[in-house]
Amino acid sequence: MDWLALRKKSADHDNPSVLIVDDDEGVREFLTRALNGFGYTTMVASDAETAFVLLSKRPHVVLLDVHLPGASGLWFADKVRDRSPTTAIILATGDASVPPTESLRPQIVAYLLKPFSKESLREAVDAGVQWSEGERRKSRP
Repeated sequence: MDWLALRKKSADHDNPSVLIVDDDEGVREFLTRALNGFGYTTMVASDAETAFVLLSKRPHVVLLDVHLPGASGLWFADKVRDRSPTTAIILATGDASVPPTESLRPQIVAYLLKPFSKESLREAVDAGVQWSEGERRKSRP
C-alpha cells in the first residue's frame, strides 16, 4: 500500500518516519538515501542505546540490524514493543544463520536478509507504515 494514501487518513501530517538502526555507516547512508527518496523522514542510530533515545519521537517503523555493538537488535526490538507499541519493526541481517522465525515476534512486520533490493526495502517499510497507522488508529480515543 502507498503510504501517501495512509497519510491522507492519518491525523499526523508529517511524512511517515523510519528509525534506521545499523552499525555500518555505509548501510545507514544507503538506507537513508533510499528512504528519503521514497518520501520517508529518517532518523539514524549506530547502536541500540542511541536508538532508545530516538524512540521517544515515535517513529512509524524501526529498521533494525540484528547484530549491533553493545545491546543486540533483538534486545532493542523488545524495548520497542515496551515503549512504542504502535511502531512497526523490520529486522535486517546479513547473517543467514539468524532464524527467520525471529520475525514471528509481535510488531515485526518483515525480515530482510542483506543485501536486499530497494524494492524489497520499500515493500517492507510500506507494510510497516500500514501496520503502524492501523495501530495508531486503534489507540486513538
